[in-house]
Amino acid sequence: MMLELKLAKSMMENEEGMNHLWVRVLREERAEPRKSELRIQLPNGLYRSPNLNGLVENERGTIAMDSCDQEVICEIFTQDPIECGDRTIVLTLLSNETTVNKEIRIRVVHEDDMDSAEIEDQVVERIKEISSAPIPPTNEATNTVFLQPRVPVIGENKFSYLEKKYRIDYGG
Repeated sequence: MMLELKLAKSMMENEEGMNHLWVRVLREERAEPRKSELRIQLPNGLYRSPNLNGLVENERGTIAMDSCDQEVICEIFTQDPIECGDRTIVLTLLSNETTVNKEIRIRVVHEDDMDSAEIEDQVVERIKEISSAPIPPTNEATNTVFLQPRVPVIGENKFSYLEKKYRIDYGG
């Protein structure tokens, strides 16, 4: 197994910053189907929302993946202003036989420096696909509930122009 990691933006703001992390699990074709767990360790000051794919997470934030699950997308954000600089996000994929570790660097900058941010179109398109997917019906026979990822609503306030400028999932 291998992990491929991509960020939606090459950098994020140090205050009220947001980005998306796309994790793709590349499994060998001949590999036995197996369950695995994905752990995402964020540096101090960065937080994440539950994964947008609707995969099960436990109270420690570990994401359960079946052999058919190929990707996880998480929104990463700051809650309070943090110091600018490079940070490292560490991911660990655990299965019965193997442990795969991978790191990705994220640059935290002041808002004024965001004009030079590069956008990863493949990640943005995948987020849009997930956000616009229809809600599957609830299966009462197995008590399964399907959850749709939250879709942000951008209201009008004195900072909304910033949100419209920097949110990758803004359709306006």
